[in-house]
Parts: sequence; structure tokens; C-alpha cells
Amino acid sequence: MSPHNTKSSETDFSRVSKFGVQGRLLSNAGLLGGARLLASLMGIATLVITAKALSDNVAFGTLLFVHAYMLFFSETASCKTWQAVILYGSKEVEVKNTTRFSQLIKTGIIVDAAAAVVAFLAAISCFSLFLWVKSKIGTDVSLDSVTVQTGTDLKQLVILYCSVILFRQTNVAIGIFRLFDKFAVLAARALVMPSVRLTGVVIAAHQDWGLAGFLSVWFLASFLSYLTLQICAVIEIYRRRFWPVIWKAKACRSKDFPGLYPFIFKANIDSTLKSLTTNFPSLAVMLVFGPAMLSVYRVAEEVSRLLKRGVNMFDQVLFPELSRMAVQVDFKALKRITAKTAIAMGLAGFMVSIIVLIFGDTLLKAAFDDSFTAAPALAVLLLIATTIIGIATPFYAAFYALTRPDAAIWIRLSGTVFFIGSYFALSRSFGLFSIGWAAILGAILEMVLVVICVRIIIRNQNAKAAAEN
Repeated sequence: MSPHNTKSSETDFSRVSKFGVQGRLLSNAGLLGGARLLASLMGIATLVITAKALSDNVAFGTLLFVHAYMLFFSETASCKTWQAVILYGSKEVEVKNTTRFSQLIKTGIIVDAAAAVVAFLAAISCFSLFLWVKSKIGTDVSLDSVTVQTGTDLKQLVILYCSVILFRQTNVAIGIFRLFDKFAVLAARALVMPSVRLTGVVIAAHQDWGLAGFLSVWFLASFLSYLTLQICAVIEIYRRRFWPVIWKAKACRSKDFPGLYPFIFKANIDSTLKSLTTNFPSLAVMLVFGPAMLSVYRVAEEVSRLLKRGVNMFDQVLFPELSRMAVQVDFKALKRITAKTAIAMGLAGFMVSIIVLIFGDTLLKAAFDDSFTAAPALAVLLLIATTIIGIATPFYAAFYALTRPDAAIWIRLSGTVFFIGSYFALSRSFGLFSIGWAAILGAILEMVLVVICVRIIIRNQNAKAAAEN
């Protein structure tokens, strides 16, 4: 294809932020950080209201399981095309190449749509297998009460709920807003799901809707969150006058974008492994201990998400900056920013863990009944694991900025296998706490490996750049 480009005057490539690197990191982190903190607090309030409103922990745990099951498959099949949009789009934005940038967007939209369909089909196909495995290795907790409370068996509920996956085509939208420093939109969108869910559960509790009503509320909150981001992205694309070009553009060809499709494929593998450590714990607890214990785990996990959301937020803010440094071959700055961010993440995680250790027991006892007594201690274990992963997260972003997702894959695979193996090995001895200890062990392995590998890759690329000059 010819490198023909639509005139740059016809389209808008401007970025919102006028700050330097550190200024953008701080301002964007502040926006997303504030939104994520508020979302976490609303999430905890939602769990408190839901736990008190539903009849028992089995119903509460079933609600949490259905949502976790949906998230597991939607995130497992998600190709994270936003990373490709940023990595390959950064260069096109620099040179204002409308045609090639529009091709990237068109390709991302196609891949997102295909991934959503695959995720939905995988979710509804695998549920029978999940129930069979649970019957072999899990507790004897019966799920017949779900049918009694809702009039629908659990399998039908899961299939209906998982249909929301078809609307989770948000990767391109995320890439666009991050690339152009429109983090205010992402911050506002981060509040859609928790605010709708919190409002909905207040109404559901007051009207005594039961499990079916609460599932409907959570479904609606997810649906509106996904749809809102896509609508905002369409408006942004139209405002910047890219839409006519995207509409006519063809999907990227491998010879025009060398490495693009292998990058997307590897990013998908890495995101699948990351999803295992993020969403698999809920399924693993359900498999071994049943829905009642899952409710305890999810309360502890929601507390740990006060930090986890911040970790994910820094990943989103940092990656565009590292990508720009990699395009400019500024490895010294890339290494410095990565190290500083890792230290900051570790300190933040340490402070949050101390706060939860001191006050968590008192607060959770006030919010929940005696069946949740294990939640505070488990939350501390999960926070320690999240802190360690937080230290490793900037190095994972560096892998992608340096176009080495393969290294991220192997490290993530090592940590994931070790985490899952440790959980099942420790479950008989440590009970529910095994999930926390396994998370810590897997996180330590990942942290050590990413630090070593990033140093080696940067040293090699520095040597290569010096030789070429």
C-alpha cells in the first residue's frame, strides 16, 4: 500500500496535556487515581448492602461468582488492542499520518468484535465443564437454592449474564483516549459501573428484589459502563474528523505494519495469563470451598482493590509515556521512569497494607456479620501480593514499550503456574488463606524475574543503538 496520507489539516492529532513527562504522569495518575479510589469505596459499600440484603452467604457468593465467571472469560479473550493502538499509533501521531492511524483503529475494532464473540461462546461452552470439575474437587454445597430463589437454574443465569460480554468492545476506545491524553474521560467512565451498581443495589435492597434482581442490577451496570466508553470514543473520533477515513480504510496488512499481528497475539496471551491471576482466584475459591466462602474472599479482595485499581491505573498512565521514549530511543529515561514508578508503587502498597492491618478488622466487623471474620487477615495477604505485583507492573509496561511482549508472557506464565499450583497444594492445610499465600509466592517470583529481564533487554538495546550510531 502506498504511504499516501490524508492532509493533516483535515484531522486533529492534538494531545490534551501540555505538561512534560512527569507532569503528565502526575496529572493523569491523579485523575484516574481519584476515580479508582472513589470506585473502590463505592464497591465496598455495594458489597455491604448486598450482603445484608440477600438471604444468606450462598446467594451472595453466587452473585459474585456469576459476575467473576463473566469477567474471567471476557478478559481472557480480550486482545488488549489498546496497547497496539498506542505502540504503533504513537509513531503515526508524531508524523500525523491519518491513513495509517485510521487503519490501526479499523483493525482494532475488527479484532475487538471477534474477541467478544469468542469470549461469549467460550463462557457458555465451558460452564458444564466447570460444574463437573467442582463436583469432583469441591465441597458438597448444593446450588439448588439458586433455582429456588430465582426460578432459573444456575447454568441459565450464567448464559444470560455472560451475554454482556458481547458489548465489552472497549479496547480501541481505551487506546484512543490514552494516546491523546484524554484521561478525564477514562476517569469519568471508571465511575459509571460502581455508581450505577451502588444506586441499583440500594433500590434492590429496599424493594426486596432478591438474587435475580441483584443480578439484573450488576448486569445493567456492566452494560452501561461498556456502552458509555464506546459512545464517548465514537464522539471523539468524529470530533477529530477521523471517522470518514476509518470507514473507508482497510485492515492493516502485515507487510505495512511489520510485527503488529504477532504483537497483538502475544499481548492476548499475556492478558490471558494476567486474567488468570486476577479473576481465576474467584473461580478457584468457588471450585474448592463453594459460594459461602467465595463471599468472604470477595470482601477481602474488594479491600485489596483499593490498591489493585491504583496499580492498574499506573500501568495505563505509564505505558503511553514509555512508548514515546522507546520511539525516541531514550532508554536512559525509560529505565529511570520505570524504576521510580516501581519504588513509588511499593511505598504506596506498604502504606495501604499497614492501614488495613491496623483498622481493617474493626471496620469489616462493623460492616459484616461474624461469618466474615477471616476477611481482614485475608485482605492483608492479598494487599501484600498486590504490592509486590505493583513493583513489577512498570517493568511489564517496559516490556511492551520495548516490543518484547514475549518476555512478559514467559514471566507471567511462570508466576501464574506457580500461583495456581501453590493454591491447590496449600488449600488443604491453610484453607481459604491458601489463596493469599499462593498470590504472594507467585508475585515474588514475577517481581524477581521482571527486574532481571528488563535490565538485560535495556542493556542489549542500548548496545544495539550504540553500534548503529
